[in-house]
Amino acid sequence: MPQATFSQRMNLPQLVMRPLAIALLAFLLNACNSPRTSPSFLALGDSVLRVTSTIQYPDNKRPWLKKQPFTRIGLGTVISGGRLLVTADMVAHSTYIGLEKPEDGPKGTAVVEAIDEDCNLAVLRPVDPAILAGTRPLFLDAAVRTGSTLQILQLEPNGVPAVSPATVTTIAVMPYPSDSASYLLYRVSTTIPQREGSFVIPAIRDGKLAGLVMRYDPRTQSAEIIPSPLIARFLKESAKPDYAGLARVGLTWDEARGPALREWLGARDLTGVYVTSVDPQGPAEKGGLQKGDLLTKIARSRLDGEGSYSDPTYGKVTLNNLATLESSPGDQLEIEYFRSSGEGTGTLGTTTVTLAGRNPSLELSTSRQEGDSVPFTFLGGLLFQELSRPYLREWGANWKKEAPQNLLYLDQFQEEQEHPRDRKRFVILTAVLPSEQTIGIQDLSNRLVTSINGYPIHELNDVGEAVRHPERGFHRIELEGEAGPIFLDAATLQAEEERIRTQYGIPLKGKH
Repeated sequence: MPQATFSQRMNLPQLVMRPLAIALLAFLLNACNSPRTSPSFLALGDSVLRVTSTIQYPDNKRPWLKKQPFTRIGLGTVISGGRLLVTADMVAHSTYIGLEKPEDGPKGTAVVEAIDEDCNLAVLRPVDPAILAGTRPLFLDAAVRTGSTLQILQLEPNGVPAVSPATVTTIAVMPYPSDSASYLLYRVSTTIPQREGSFVIPAIRDGKLAGLVMRYDPRTQSAEIIPSPLIARFLKESAKPDYAGLARVGLTWDEARGPALREWLGARDLTGVYVTSVDPQGPAEKGGLQKGDLLTKIARSRLDGEGSYSDPTYGKVTLNNLATLESSPGDQLEIEYFRSSGEGTGTLGTTTVTLAGRNPSLELSTSRQEGDSVPFTFLGGLLFQELSRPYLREWGANWKKEAPQNLLYLDQFQEEQEHPRDRKRFVILTAVLPSEQTIGIQDLSNRLVTSINGYPIHELNDVGEAVRHPERGFHRIELEGEAGPIFLDAATLQAEEERIRTQYGIPLKGKH
């Protein structure tokens, strides 16, 4: 029947009621489909708490001070065991961690139970477990695949959950913010509205935790998510005594694509990756691997020229995943490698590497800040510290270009440095404060210290021992490079040092 004929048969009450019925129907349909009002989404509010963290970083350029405190607000996801899951950068170097239930519920505080800044994860435990009463822990979703739809959970100011849909576009091993490791990561396409208190927010799939949003770029409308498989590995390993990070092999590698390199190595019919460095005393070195080896197979998985293997779940994934996600520290990993003779020939071999966690004592330049204070030694206007990645980051977001290049080189290629095996750290002269004894040498800062009074400097504690033995009434500080030695008059040094300490507010505890 034509639409006109149908309309003509309606009486006046029908004509009035029809728009109202359509509007009511549209409202009901919208209410059913809205994630903010759907009961299943409202229930997600029972699985998160607001987390407020006051953070105060150490000042690596003025190590006797701390930087101005600031606040981060995000969501802590309730997990089993009466705990909360957040990112590490949400609570690292925190002085206070506050908890609050949505909708202005009870408040409390929390402490950090486990943290790993490399994989950017942390577990919090409420001081008073009662704040978790009525909450619902989320289980981990291990079934996320490329193309899966996730819901990014936020809270409205009144505590009502709000979600944003996200589609997983990529699952791959990618660098994490620490710059010291790469782990599995979900990259998703989404639009996340700007809401206060969303520094860290969970990604949900079918009522389970798919991951934590680590970064979001509104320009590209994409987010990077710490995935649930990595969270599961972190929770398992961090529960063990003396947790020292996820498993690692202890080497760096580069792609070995192209026939020219394989021809030079003598590995014409092999694919794999080229070992560019091996950590001294690390798992790979202990297993007999060397710089220049071509890794061809790991744990029975054949590697291609890009360093990828075929994972049954995620497809092509780089080899880092076999250690960090599929293994624990202490596990053994069988590695097949090709070692070139340097004359266009070589031999295949296999070795078993025992994986280990991060060992800061083997880092000549530490990758992250250990503790909440920066060790230093002050000597008559000269400030000595150990080189670290946090120190280099003081040059800002573009630190890889702005920081002193000689120190960047030491940090980036520390495994390749020619140094005594008993060296524990790179000790550097980080600042030259104005005084009568430092006139004319202010430009000698950020240099590697090699010896003081003839004593080799292999760690910061060596400075304190060396200054106990002046040479003919002077302290002689040798620096790497063409800069001549620095001489300080030991007789007037203490008075000069006390004046500078008072002027700059440098406490005595910084002196060894």
